[in-house]
Amino acid sequence: MIHLVNIAHAAPDPTAAFASAVDPIIANILDPIVMLMFAVAVVVFVWGIVEMLMHGDDSTAREKGRNHMLGGIVGIVIMVSAWGIIFFISNTIGGK
Repeated sequence: MIHLVNIAHAAPDPTAAFASAVDPIIANILDPIVMLMFAVAVVVFVWGIVEMLMHGDDSTAREKGRNHMLGGIVGIVIMVSAWGIIFFISNTIGGK
């Protein structure tokens, strides 16, 4: 005796299609841009340290170095936040 079993198929997930379209954009465009900007922020921060150490006796140069360090720290925080936002959005839509 043959038993026929009905097989239920799930409807295609619309977020999977969107995620497959967005994932290459994130991986190939956004991630490299964020990494580059993070590297620039680190270089600016290190440059500020070098300026402060090399011109320890000049108050205007120390102030300039301090401003570069502050700008580098702000840039690093912004880039880490951008990575977090990209990660959150990617996981929300079912990507990576």
